[in-house]
Amino acid sequence: MDTKALNIPDEIRQEIEAFAAEVERLNRGEVSDDDFKRFRLQQGIYGQRQDGEQMVRTKLPAGRITSDQMSSLADFAEKYSHGILHITTRQDIQLHYVKIDDVPRGLEDLAQAGITTREACGNTVRNVTACHKAGTCQTEVFDVAPYALAVSKYLLRRDLTQNLPRKFKISFGGCNGCGLAPIHDIGLKAVIKDNVRGFRILVGGGLGSFPHGAKPLIDFLPADNMLQMAEAIVSVFDKYGDKRNRNKARLKYVVDKLGMDKIKELYEEEYAALNGNTYPAIDLSDEDAVPEIPSYQPNNEHDSDPEFTLWRDRNIEAQKQSGFHNVQIKLILGDFTIPQARALADIARKYAGAMILCTVNQNVMIPWVKEDAFGAVYAALKNIGLHKAGTEEIRDITCCPGSETCNLGITASRGLVQELNKDMENGFQPTKDLDHVSIKASGCPNSCGQHHIASIGFHGGAKKLNGVLTPHYEVLLGGRVSEDDVVFGTSVIKIPAKNAPQATKVTLEDFKSNKQDGETFGEYFDRKGKLHFRDLLDPLKSLPDIEASPESYIDYGSTEKFSLEDRGQGECAGAVTDMITDRITEAERAHFQGKLSLEKKEFKETGDHAKRSVIASARALLVTEGMDFNDDWECLKKFQSLVIDMEIVSARFAKLIDSFEST
Repeated sequence: MDTKALNIPDEIRQEIEAFAAEVERLNRGEVSDDDFKRFRLQQGIYGQRQDGEQMVRTKLPAGRITSDQMSSLADFAEKYSHGILHITTRQDIQLHYVKIDDVPRGLEDLAQAGITTREACGNTVRNVTACHKAGTCQTEVFDVAPYALAVSKYLLRRDLTQNLPRKFKISFGGCNGCGLAPIHDIGLKAVIKDNVRGFRILVGGGLGSFPHGAKPLIDFLPADNMLQMAEAIVSVFDKYGDKRNRNKARLKYVVDKLGMDKIKELYEEEYAALNGNTYPAIDLSDEDAVPEIPSYQPNNEHDSDPEFTLWRDRNIEAQKQSGFHNVQIKLILGDFTIPQARALADIARKYAGAMILCTVNQNVMIPWVKEDAFGAVYAALKNIGLHKAGTEEIRDITCCPGSETCNLGITASRGLVQELNKDMENGFQPTKDLDHVSIKASGCPNSCGQHHIASIGFHGGAKKLNGVLTPHYEVLLGGRVSEDDVVFGTSVIKIPAKNAPQATKVTLEDFKSNKQDGETFGEYFDRKGKLHFRDLLDPLKSLPDIEASPESYIDYGSTEKFSLEDRGQGECAGAVTDMITDRITEAERAHFQGKLSLEKKEFKETGDHAKRSVIASARALLVTEGMDFNDDWECLKKFQSLVIDMEIVSARFAKLIDSFEST
C-alpha cells in the first residue's frame, strides 16, 4: 500500500507569500472582500457564518495522512483554531475559527508537514476520494489508492483546473460501491479485463439541491490511460459548463443538456487532442510493501471486558494481508480534539504503520494492526474517549456543519445528530438487523451531509407553525448507493426539527415490525411506498402551542428564537442563495413588464407577464425546499401544497393558483 504523502510543489511557498500579501492589502482596504474571496477559496480558506472567522480545509487525497502530519494538524489547531479538528465526507480535515491574519503562518506550518489546502474549495477539482480500505480490502479488485494520489497530484495547480465553471469531484472504488462513484463528476470503479488493470468510468453524478446519478461513459479504460481520461473530461466540462449561471454549471447539467451520446463524442475529441501529451507513470512501488511495525508490549487487561469484545467485533476487520487488521475509530460528528489527534498519531506510530485514513463516513481508520495489539490499542483509545463500538452501521450518523458555522445552514444539523446519538445510547437500542440502515443529516437542501443517499435522510428548512417560524426537516427515505447505480431518497414529509428523533424511531420500529426476511430498508420502502410513511409520520407535523412548549420552536443547541436573519451568502456550497436571487429578479422583471403592458392596455400580455412573475416567485420559495421545476403547473401545485397550505404565505394567494388553473 502506498503510504507516501502527496508531494507539494515548490510554488506553494510562493503562493503562501502571495496570500499573506493579499491579506495585508485586504486589511489596508486596497482589495474588496469580494475580490479577495476567489483568491481565498482557491487556497482552501472558506468564510464562516461568524464575522472574521475562517475555516481552513486541508486536502488529503484518498483520505491519507501520516502520524507526523496528524501531529502537525494538532499543532495547527492548538495555535490557530478553536481546538477541534473535523473530518468531512470528502476525507478532508477542516479547522474552524481561524483568524484571517493567522492563515498565512498556518499554511506555512502545514506546507512544512507536506499538507496543502490548495484547491480544497472553489471552482476547482476538489479532494479526490477513495475507499479508505484501498490496499487492504479483502474484496478489492486492486488497490486504487495510487491512482487517486496520481490524479490528484496531476490536476493540482494546472491552468485547466483554476477557473472551472463549478467544483469538480472525482472518486475511486475498488469493489462494492464504497467509492460512491454514482454521485461524482467522475466515478472510477476498478476492473480487470484480460489480466489488464482498468476502470469503469461514470460521469455526471452529484448531490446538491438537485441530485443526479452518474451515467456510464466507458466500460473499460486501461489504468495507464487514467490521467489522460481525467484531463479530457475536465476539459469537456471547462468548455461546455455554463460559467454564466453557476446554478446550472455542474457537469451533471452539461450531461442533461447535451445527452450522453454528445458527451461521449466530445470526450473522444478531447482525448484524441491529448494523445501527444506525456503523462507521468503511476507510482506502484509501495503497493505490496508491508510497513515495519515497532515492537510493543501486548495488553490483555480488557480481554474479559464486554465493551472490548463488542469493539473488537464491530470495529476491526482483517486485511487481505495475513496477520494484519484495519481498526476503525468512531468520531461523533466527525470531530476530535487536539489531545485525541496527538494520541491517534501516537497509536498509529506505536502499534501500526504510522498511517491514518480519514473515511467518507467522517471516521478514522488505522491499518496494519496485529491481533496481539488489539488490547493495547483499545486501552489507548479508551484513555481518550474514542473506544466506542459501531462504525459503518446505523449508529454511525453523518452530518454537515449546519447553521453552527455554514453561511447556508438553515438548521443545526449537528444538534439533531447529537440528539439522535443520545437516543441510540439511552433509549432506542438498534439491533443487528438495522446495521445496514444509514442516517444522514444536512442543515439545508445542499446535501453536504449526503442526506439524499441515506436510508433515513434529513435536510433543514424553515416553516411557520402556529404562526411561529420554526426549524423543520424534510424527511427523505429509501436512499442508497451501489457499484454503478444510486437511488435517491424520496421526500416524504416535512416535520418540526424537535420531532425528527421521534420520526426516526417510528420509522425504524415500523421497519423492524413489518419487514420480510432478508429485506433491506430500501427494499421495504419500495414495497410499502411513500404514502405509507407519510401517513405513519403525519402526526409528527404538529407541535403544541408555543405557550405550552416554547422549547419546541427553537433549534437544537440554541436558547434563542429561531431566525434566518444571520443566514449569509454561500461561497462554494450549492448556490441556493444565488438560485433564489435569480428567480426573484426574474419575478421583478416580469412584474415591471406587466405594468408597462397594462399602461398600454395590452391585457393579454399583462396577464402573461403576471403569470410569469407569480411562477418565478413560487420557484424562488420552492428552492428552499430543495425543489426546482421546468413545468409551470407542477411548480404551482407544489407551491400550493408546501407554501400556501402550510400557511407560510397568506391563503389569499391560492386565488392566483385557481385563476391559472382555468386558463
